[in-house]
Amino acid sequence: MKRRGIIFGALTIAAVVWAATVTAAFRAIRGFESTPGQAAIAPTSWPARSSVQRASGAWTLVMLVHPHCSCSRASIKELEAVLEQAPHSVQSYVLVYRPSEFPVGWEKSDVYDAATRLRRAHVLIDENGAEAALFGGFTSGQTFLYDGEGRLRFEGGITLLRGHAGLNSGRAGIIRIANTQSGQGTHPVFGCAISTKPAKGEIR
Repeated sequence: MKRRGIIFGALTIAAVVWAATVTAAFRAIRGFESTPGQAAIAPTSWPARSSVQRASGAWTLVMLVHPHCSCSRASIKELEAVLEQAPHSVQSYVLVYRPSEFPVGWEKSDVYDAATRLRRAHVLIDENGAEAALFGGFTSGQTFLYDGEGRLRFEGGITLLRGHAGLNSGRAGIIRIANTQSGQGTHPVFGCAISTKPAKGEIR
């Protein structure tokens, strides 16, 4: 009986430790998924030094993407939903980050391929995050919407959590603003870091 009690006690302790470990791991994962990246310091008007071509009078959407960030897959999926519901007159650009010290082609991941398959989206390589710095963005998935006069209307992410696609206020907000051509919006951005400092001399 005594031995059986010892075994039972050991199994009980092991079960408690296992449950606590699983719970802690789950909380850690959920904590990571729900922790946003660094918010942008976005210029309120289109950055004059940007090489991205903005047509006069056209609303323009820009998304920053790290090609090797797993969270970027969800951002591209949400961008697809945005482009399907936004007016066709909205111009869209996906700026794919690539450090200059990495070989050409490093950026051509499955995230890059998914971006190139988007209808009405222009995919550009952003070497060393130069464009990200001009737009004041630091995090993959960061999205900006500028109106026809080059004024910032939306800045932030368009995913629910890190790596999670699905209806969220970021996606809904940018679609609403693009269709009504009124209002402003923001939403936390969930993704990997792209850049850590703004471009020198850029006025915010």
